Amino acid sequence: MDNSSLEQYLILSKSAKGRAACALIQQAIANPSCFHFGELLDQANISSLDQAADTKPSLDVLRIFAYGTYSDYVQGQSVLPKLEEPQVAKLRMLTVVSLAAENRVIKYATLLRDLGLSDTRTLEDLIIEGVYVGLFSGKLDQKRQEFQVEDTAGRDCKPGQLAEMIATLKAWVGASEDISQQLSEKISFAEKSQEKEAIRVERFAAKVDEVKKSVQMHGADMDGGPVPGHSDMSMDMDDVSRPKSRPKTKHPSASHTSGRH
Repeated sequence: MDNSSLEQYLILSKSAKGRAACALIQQAIANPSCFHFGELLDQANISSLDQAADTKPSLDVLRIFAYGTYSDYVQGQSVLPKLEEPQVAKLRMLTVVSLAAENRVIKYATLLRDLGLSDTRTLEDLIIEGVYVGLFSGKLDQKRQEFQVEDTAGRDCKPGQLAEMIATLKAWVGASEDISQQLSEKISFAEKSQEKEAIRVERFAAKVDEVKKSVQMHGADMDGGPVPGHSDMSMDMDDVSRPKSRPKTKHPSASHTSGRH
């Protein structure tokens, strides 16, 4: 799509008034490269068409091309300017854009009804043309009778829709900020928990080292120094193992023995 194609109509609208402005609208909606009309609607000479009964229908049809649908045109067709076939095809493609913005899968039955078509061949040709000009992209599934949307262009905002979009975006920003705050709190809690765990592990490792040193020092005492009470025990064992001397027995002398005879 070439958005620059609208520029010429914006320039001309500054001087076109009344019926000249109506003719300018017909040229814009007939241009095969022009699909956005919001800026044209904002021009003073165009918006003023609403004040006269004979020019208001031209402004109404421009509004339909900006953000309306083919069904909107059909409903007001009796009072709206007659559209040429290329203009009708463009409005139908813009209607597909609106449907694609709300549905990722659009049944053929829905498209046929909303576009006022009676056969799938014409419908598929219309969608292919819309893909070619860059309004949307997707896949036509003839077996399932549906158009599977992959991407779509945007359309001009309806009156009041911009305020709704801003409110929606503000609500989304607010919700995002709340989520961001919650994530920040959780991250802070996780970091503090990690710091506490690191301190606990460090203290535990220090305690283990302290116990190891204590064990090593006790082992050295066992290997190099006397065990308390060990000397006394050795002396007692010596006393037990050494035989004690017996008292000597006195025997009668020989002279005494011989004197008995």
